[in-house]
Amino acid sequence: MKKYVLLIILAFFLAACTSGKTEFFPSRGYSADAAEVTVIREERIFGFGFSMDVLLDGEVIARLKAGQYVTFFVNPGVHNIGIPNQSIATALERGRKHYFMIQTESSQFGFEIERISEKKASARMAQYESIN
Repeated sequence: MKKYVLLIILAFFLAACTSGKTEFFPSRGYSADAAEVTVIREERIFGFGFSMDVLLDGEVIARLKAGQYVTFFVNPGVHNIGIPNQSIATALERGRKHYFMIQTESSQFGFEIERISEKKASARMAQYESIN
């Protein structure tokens, strides 16, 4: 019995450490009609060993480790971009780039997501790893 409990715990920790795209990742590539979205996870010690789910309209589309980012394309319109326990309803415009940052904070959950400028995003993306 102890062996099975240890295997379940080990499987949980391995799953928590994985990053990458999920089966719900928007597979549609770039087009002039699409909105480009980049979600960046800040590189901090807090939560470093665990992946953070990235949600698009309530579906987990990717998992990011600290210091990673993901870019995807969606149809223009209002979409919810978020993490577990928080999302931002935002209008994504055709042909524009939109940037969001997952960062640590002092709330009960410990993470928040916010919209950031292209300048701030570009500086972070130059240092971080893309999972594309």
